[in-house]
Amino acid sequence: MKKIFITGCALLLLIDLAWAGAGTAGGQFLLLGGGARAIAMGDAYVALAEGSSAVFWNPAGLSRTEFTQIGYMYNQWFVDVKHQYLDLAYPTDNGVFGGSYSILDSGNIQGYDSTGAPTSTIKATDTGLAIAWGRRVNERFAWGIGAKNITENLENSSAVATALDAGLLYEFNPNLTFGLAVQNVGTPLKFISENTPLPQTYRLGLASVNRLLENKLSLAIDYVSSAGSTASLNYGLEYLLSGLVALRYGSAAGRMRAGVGISSGNYGLDYAYVAHDDLGSAHQISFSYSFGTRDDRQAIKLEYLAMAKAYYDKARFSEAIVAAKNVLELDPNDADARALLTKAENALSGKAEGTVEKDIKAEKQEEAQVFIDNGNKFFAEKQYLEAIAEFNKALKVVPSHPEAVKMIRESQEALEKEVAEQVKQEAANHLGLARKYIAEENYTEAMKEVQEVLKIDPGNVQALQLYKKLQNIMELEKK
Repeated sequence: MKKIFITGCALLLLIDLAWAGAGTAGGQFLLLGGGARAIAMGDAYVALAEGSSAVFWNPAGLSRTEFTQIGYMYNQWFVDVKHQYLDLAYPTDNGVFGGSYSILDSGNIQGYDSTGAPTSTIKATDTGLAIAWGRRVNERFAWGIGAKNITENLENSSAVATALDAGLLYEFNPNLTFGLAVQNVGTPLKFISENTPLPQTYRLGLASVNRLLENKLSLAIDYVSSAGSTASLNYGLEYLLSGLVALRYGSAAGRMRAGVGISSGNYGLDYAYVAHDDLGSAHQISFSYSFGTRDDRQAIKLEYLAMAKAYYDKARFSEAIVAAKNVLELDPNDADARALLTKAENALSGKAEGTVEKDIKAEKQEEAQVFIDNGNKFFAEKQYLEAIAEFNKALKVVPSHPEAVKMIRESQEALEKEVAEQVKQEAANHLGLARKYIAEENYTEAMKEVQEVLKIDPGNVQALQLYKKLQNIMELEKK
């Protein structure tokens, strides 16, 4: 057992050195990443996550997957440690489902006893099995969740834990996306007699996708905080040439990353280089395959192009830009999509200002009409205060809206009339009681009822007359 413990400590030390001090949490292999593209971009991928690798980085990114996709990564890590990662994404009408399997193999490790004498070699492995699901809520927002089972094995001892992941994506505009993911929230690993928590991780990032010299340029920055390690600001960039070759550069926790990617049809091949001052360098190679055919892509491209044209004709320029960019993702050389994208961007930036203002005005009129319809409903039910509140909401959207102004006036008049009727009825009730008390010669109670009338209606003629009569009667009684 001492041999196992000492050797295990040596393995954890290796992971610590590679991960810059992440030593107070177990399951450190959960931080090694999935897919060479993201690793080459400095792990700044929470807002760019897509395809099957989104199972690792942000389950919400699964929602961006159009076709069933599989991916495999081989990571020749430091010393003789090897890391392999396999993932899958499967789109359905109810969202995109994903899964992954990862294994970290230490190779043969020389064992030592408590005196430092070498013993037999042993083997240590860490494995993770995950499932995930992501769904787009609307054109801008997507979310996802995941669950995983983690196992660490060292010779004949093992530890097991379960954990949950969750993430979201929000597109501020067609070029800027916000991403958030919470990972490895779960039970601790109990190894021998020690409980160690999982490396609970928070990823918060922004990604910008634009065009540079007619090619796609992606920039990303992530703030990453993981239990047991120092928080880091990661960044990465990717320049995609003609939709075929991608050049990548990044930095994670201050360490340089770089890589290249090649895609052709349904196939993708990516490479990442990771530099480390103490342990040398590491190399990752990943392969992906999408089951969508060329015909499928062409059909989707034509559908997006038709959507872009329809949105542009309706002056919905933001949606037109998104649809046109979807076409260019599939075919960067599509001239129609490129021209339509330029027109929509110009229109949105103010070159079609009159059309934009007209569209905004129409939207405000529609919003105000909803409040007016609600107000009219309250007015018909004689709920005048509620009606006035709804008409005022309409005025906030469209100041001086004629129908809202008119209905506020009518509601106020109806409310005043209703209040007057209530006062009149209440005064009549008190006067009736006063006359009853007079008939019973209970002048004190009669006076109280008359005074109640004068409180709510000081100018009530009948109450004033009765008040004077009661005063005279009560004075005579005193004499």
